[in-house]
Amino acid sequence: MEDKKLKFADGHSDFLSKALKSRDISTLASSPEKLREGGVVFQVYAIYVGEGSGESSTKQALRQIEFFHRLDGINRVFRKTDLPTEDSRDVHAMLAFEGLIPVDGYPELLRLFHTLGVRMASLVWSRVNTFADGSLFGREQTGRGISTLGKEALSIMEKLGWVLDISHLNDEGVEDVFKYFSGPIVATHSCVRRLCDIPRNLPDEFIKEIAARGGVIGINFAPMFLTCESHATAMDIVRHMEYIINLVGEAHVALGSDFDGLSVYPEDLQGADMLPVLGHRMIEAFGYDVAEKIAWKNWVRVMEGALPG
Repeated sequence: MEDKKLKFADGHSDFLSKALKSRDISTLASSPEKLREGGVVFQVYAIYVGEGSGESSTKQALRQIEFFHRLDGINRVFRKTDLPTEDSRDVHAMLAFEGLIPVDGYPELLRLFHTLGVRMASLVWSRVNTFADGSLFGREQTGRGISTLGKEALSIMEKLGWVLDISHLNDEGVEDVFKYFSGPIVATHSCVRRLCDIPRNLPDEFIKEIAARGGVIGINFAPMFLTCESHATAMDIVRHMEYIINLVGEAHVALGSDFDGLSVYPEDLQGADMLPVLGHRMIEAFGYDVAEKIAWKNWVRVMEGALPG
């Protein structure tokens, strides 16, 4: 198995928001060029709206979507027939919302964004909006769950067949999701709270519920999520993978790098072109067949079950 190369699928990258500000997108951690070099066959590109840009949140989102639609070097994924197969070597990419600020107050706009190609969303980034409360960094948790508008958004997303991402929700919001949403649920870029006790990571009961519903947890590469410190290695990512495998099985763990959304990366994993370093550690730890599931097959399985035909 030594000469077999893994392909990869990644559940979360902030490439789009960074690309609109970059003079040379090839330097970004998850550019199509670096994805191809690293063997990535499926990438979720998040629509992330920041603060203080001077543009409306809806305009920022639309600019990112327009850029995605004219981006060279990717095959765009809107339905299950667009997903990579065993023989695929090209980069396939899909759109997702990281927080619903661009439709804040108007959940019916989700139907419009569906026609533009969005297929997955989280209700919040790590802050508060009209739909729900995020897992706030360095601040006291609010203790509030999903709002009435948030429940309306969940209903629309369920009818559209979207995948729901719980990565940035607070605990009360996640519990509400389990009550009010019966569609596919994932955590695109989170880690294990038992190994690093911060609100952005998942407790065992959430991991078990996601697994029971057939979803996956994409392991975030942020050192602060992996080790609760500013330094991490590929083996720390493997450690979180191993914990989830032991808890719920190999079908429910995947990659959620957060490339282009981090200020600090693990050693030797500063970009998608370096993913084979992680792949080697995964094969050493789990063997090729299990590593292959985690590396790309689990994400593709979830999307095959969720995307329209």
